[in-house]
Amino acid sequence: MKASATRVLREAARERHSGETFEKSLARAVKSNGGTYQDYIDLIGKVRERERREGKGLPEAADRLSRSD
Repeated sequence: MKASATRVLREAARERHSGETFEKSLARAVKSNGGTYQDYIDLIGKVRERERREGKGLPEAADRLSRSD
């Protein structure tokens, strides 16, 4: 990816369209930053793991994960 994982996670959380899932927003952010499907799989795995531990939703987990990197 051209951008850091932190930047991509923030972009996905910030630029989510109305009614859109976080997964779709993340896929768009990964693609627009030159990422691969494997980059998407790696990031969504980290976000889902964080969400399982905290239980606050994927966008919130992505935001917290981007702040801890």
